[in-house]
Amino acid sequence: MLASAGLVLSGCSTTSTEGGGAEGGSDSDAVTELKIATLLPQTGALEHLIYGPQGAVKLAMQNINDAGGVLGNDVTVVAEGNEGDSNDPTVIAKSVDDIIGAEPAFVLGAMGTSNTNAAMPKLTEAGILMGSPSNTGIALAGINPLYFRTIASDTIQGKALGNLVVKDGRTSIGILALNNDYGQGLRDNLQSTVEDAGVEVTYGAKGDGQEFPEGQTSFSSEVSAVLATDPEAIAILSYIEAQQIIPELKAQGFDLSKLYLVDGNTTPYPDLDPGTLKGAQGTTPGRTVDDGFEAELAEVFPDVSKSLNFAPEAYDAVMLVALAAQRGGSADSETIRDNLLAVSGADGGEKCSTFEDCLALLEDDKDIQYTGRAGIGPLNEDNEPSTALVGIYQFDGENTPVPVDEIQG
Repeated sequence: MLASAGLVLSGCSTTSTEGGGAEGGSDSDAVTELKIATLLPQTGALEHLIYGPQGAVKLAMQNINDAGGVLGNDVTVVAEGNEGDSNDPTVIAKSVDDIIGAEPAFVLGAMGTSNTNAAMPKLTEAGILMGSPSNTGIALAGINPLYFRTIASDTIQGKALGNLVVKDGRTSIGILALNNDYGQGLRDNLQSTVEDAGVEVTYGAKGDGQEFPEGQTSFSSEVSAVLATDPEAIAILSYIEAQQIIPELKAQGFDLSKLYLVDGNTTPYPDLDPGTLKGAQGTTPGRTVDDGFEAELAEVFPDVSKSLNFAPEAYDAVMLVALAAQRGGSADSETIRDNLLAVSGADGGEKCSTFEDCLALLEDDKDIQYTGRAGIGPLNEDNEPSTALVGIYQFDGENTPVPVDEIQG
């Protein structure tokens, strides 16, 4: 896939479509309307995480258009694709074809790393820029000039989770991890961090072959196996599978206050008995959502209350794309790509946090650094944040994760 992507890029570098163009072309070549698409999990194992990005796209577009739009025109969403599950490639394949047919300059998504890998070849061939608010897979760093992300990789989150375990004084931990890049990447960094501090990994260590497949729904044997190793704590590195693992852990007598979760499953669990998860902790890359931002999101998209995960990162991705198009003078994929790092502050510039303020600086021919909602640093040469925050959450008596701290990596 990597080799073909490289060939595709070299082949499309001189091609011009509505979604692509050439930097430095004449004014008549400029695309003056920014068209975007989304590729988010309307169904599948990640469906419970769609609400934050959906609300963020709506809010970002409202803020941009209220400030005068990009190049004087409103931003529009021309396609809303479904990434579905990675084990059903027909869903995402159809969505990618539909998106290409709509000719956007930018696609927000996919949310799952494996789904991004599945969608990337055809979108790259079409010359369309991708930007994910949630891809944490380590191997995606610098994978493609037409791909960027506004979230830290699993390297940072895995270490943050490991440091949290160490800080809490745990002496041993069992790991229940997905058998994919996401689960394994988190596990590897969690394991190395805790073992360096003298914490024993009793189950699920790298090389033991104890990962479980995406979409599994019964975990009686896995829970029995990890509890047989008598760990002081347990980490679940999964997506929606945690909804089955947690009740099984409770049924087999594990103290859930010693449970650690990650971004794929640090969400409210309203169907559990009150107090079930009280004291459990989770990590989520990105800044914890403050009350003001949450209220803004809820006003345009009430369903955002179901999950705020990745809302700041999705909001910032849309903002960076809009500002890059404005700076470059054209709303096509190539122009946006060529100006993306600059508006993120990679070359320095005056800081601004809203589209309106950043737009005013650009109109005065000033360099900018969009600081945004997610608390990330400027994008680096791998098209990912040079620095990023990881939020620490603790579950309350209603089984809702409440932000308690955040660290920078």
